[in-house]
Amino acid sequence: MKNNSMAARYVRNGKTISGRLHDEMVMMDLEQGKYFSLNPVATRIWELLEQPMTITELCIQLTEEYDVDSQACMEEVGEHIEELVRLGLVSGSEEE
Repeated sequence: MKNNSMAARYVRNGKTISGRLHDEMVMMDLEQGKYFSLNPVATRIWELLEQPMTITELCIQLTEEYDVDSQACMEEVGEHIEELVRLGLVSGSEEE
């Protein structure tokens, strides 16, 4: 995780339509006209980002649901969020 702050709250954009295909999520960003596919854990992160959440809040939830160490979760979720922001699927804002 490089530039994202632990205090930033992230939320998915509203320009994406999505649906489940088995245990994965397939999405289309209407603005970009691109399709995306998320694995089961990324799908869970996407579901949680319906409401604004920090990386710490995401990891609290994910460590309760999955067998993952909190430090590894913070690193991996941070990298995943960074990629979602880069792709324009998620936006972040600093807490006041």
